[in-house]
Amino acid sequence: MNLDWQKQVSLEVTQLKTTEGNYQTLLINLLPPRELIVTDILPHLELPSELDLNREVILFGQAPIWLYGNLTERCRSVPWLACYDARKNVAVIIQSQVAEKVPGDTISASLNQTPCPAILIGGPPDSGKSVLANTLRWDLLKKNLNKQIFLHRANWDGQGNWAYETANQALVKRLVRENEFRIHENDDTRPLIPGYFKKNSEDVRNLRELVDLVLVDVGGKPQPEKMPLIEQCTHYIIISKSPEKIEEWHEFCQPKLQPLAVIHSVLETRIEVLSTNPFLEIVAGIWREGEMLTVPDVLLDAVIVGARHE
Repeated sequence: MNLDWQKQVSLEVTQLKTTEGNYQTLLINLLPPRELIVTDILPHLELPSELDLNREVILFGQAPIWLYGNLTERCRSVPWLACYDARKNVAVIIQSQVAEKVPGDTISASLNQTPCPAILIGGPPDSGKSVLANTLRWDLLKKNLNKQIFLHRANWDGQGNWAYETANQALVKRLVRENEFRIHENDDTRPLIPGYFKKNSEDVRNLRELVDLVLVDVGGKPQPEKMPLIEQCTHYIIISKSPEKIEEWHEFCQPKLQPLAVIHSVLETRIEVLSTNPFLEIVAGIWREGEMLTVPDVLLDAVIVGARHE
């Protein structure tokens, strides 16, 4: 097994601009797209020599909990330690040895970045939205190695990115089945739905000031409660196994969002371009994990060109 941790994880010292000033930050970047880093790297991991452990440290980046736990232990001597919450745009103090910072305190970041594009991905249930979103995320990362792509799942189906990054799909299905909570089917939680999507829209707004592109998996129904998400996105992609359902998604997204692509999802290995103007329309399949390993090049190009900054 390859234990060269520097081929799997990049640790870089930088500064995070906040409302209180600039704070020392350890930027975590996972290097191999579409592969899980291995736990065997932990004994070999080294903090950057320029990281000053006599100062505060903010841990920043997407990484497994066990890596965050290890870095927390390595930084235990610092005056105070925080983790950056991208969705809330705050650094959360998790341990402190100084009176002025208490665990649970938050520090707001000042990113001052023009909001990036956000692509809403929608379509009827069981059309392949989650597989499309995850595969598109990985392909965009491979195509743009210096770009930050964030996939935000604004639904409660229990399938995060982790579900597509493990070979044990039987375990994934069991965990989803045992832990999924369908709030729209429960009388006590159904009234919480508008607030749920409002919160997710705020998360997308914050993410757009942090990364270069946000993908938003919005679930399988064009509900009015999801309009706050529409307000925070810029473009949309429809993937549908049912042609008759496509128009209602167009009506839901327009005129606020620009269409990038319509994908007619089929249960066969197939890629057929139907139209490229005014947006891409293709027939493609199979949108199942393990069978659609990359998105069609024509779709990837449409996303890169269509969602480019003005």
